Amino acid sequence: MKKFFHTLALLLISQMNLFADEAFTKKEAIIFGITQGITEYLPVSSTGHMILVDRFLLGNDAEMARDSGACAEMKAYAKSSYFCMLQIGSILAVLVLYRRRFIDIALGMFGHNGHGRKLALRLIISAIPAAVIGLFADGILQRTLYNVTVVSIALAIGAIIMLFAESAYGRRSSKNFAKRYDTVESLSVRQSFHIGLWQCLSLIPGISRSMTTVVGGYRSGLRRADAAEYSFLLGCVMCSAAVAYKFAKDFDIMLLCLSAKTFFAGILIAFFASAVAIRLFIAFISHYGIAIFAWYRIFLAVTVICITVT
Repeated sequence: MKKFFHTLALLLISQMNLFADEAFTKKEAIIFGITQGITEYLPVSSTGHMILVDRFLLGNDAEMARDSGACAEMKAYAKSSYFCMLQIGSILAVLVLYRRRFIDIALGMFGHNGHGRKLALRLIISAIPAAVIGLFADGILQRTLYNVTVVSIALAIGAIIMLFAESAYGRRSSKNFAKRYDTVESLSVRQSFHIGLWQCLSLIPGISRSMTTVVGGYRSGLRRADAAEYSFLLGCVMCSAAVAYKFAKDFDIMLLCLSAKTFFAGILIAFFASAVAIRLFIAFISHYGIAIFAWYRIFLAVTVICITVT
């Protein structure tokens, strides 16, 4: 099986340049890469922003509506799959920035690091609920929920959840609360699964995986920085699984609709944008929390609704 996927990857890289009829241009891929990189680990919904950028900044929805036939449908599907592939850049950013964590996890999986093994098991437990639902509902979700209306409503609902979570966090005694957990490895199985259940909400575009896992971390007793770090680590696991699934499922469509330069340009940009966003987010959330992101989501949701109505 490993050799099979390796062969497919080599085929993809070597053959994509043969096809000039792309789903979008390299310039658009760079814009998507910036959007993906900045928003993947912020509690604002990367998928929602990709849909909004594609619709309002690039105007591709209107263009696609004027086009018709199997070719247009294939391009739209390839674009949706590529949005997932852009997560490769975000995954690499976390792997680089938190390489010591992942070294511990790797050693732990081979029985050489107890803390790493425990963290790995907690991440797997947190990943299970959303992975199971996403595996069976991926096609249905894309056909029914991937539109501007759903995204704008989800942005607003997510913002309300964030404001309530931040308010509840602020009411706790900072002295007693800070002593509850020192590291993300201290999470119990129940708390890890609790965060995983919160993450299921992120299958709705506009809700945000980062938002649900940070809020889940709040609710499980983690400090802000710890909740953000656990969100990054869990996001790396979830994104890796999603990328592997999409690549195995849709590599042939991307092969036909994307060139190698377009494919890798967005991923490279997403890597650098994610690295910067992660650093800034950790510094910001430690001092100020996530309320400002909630108000941004409300502003964006109202703006989108006003534009679509008029």
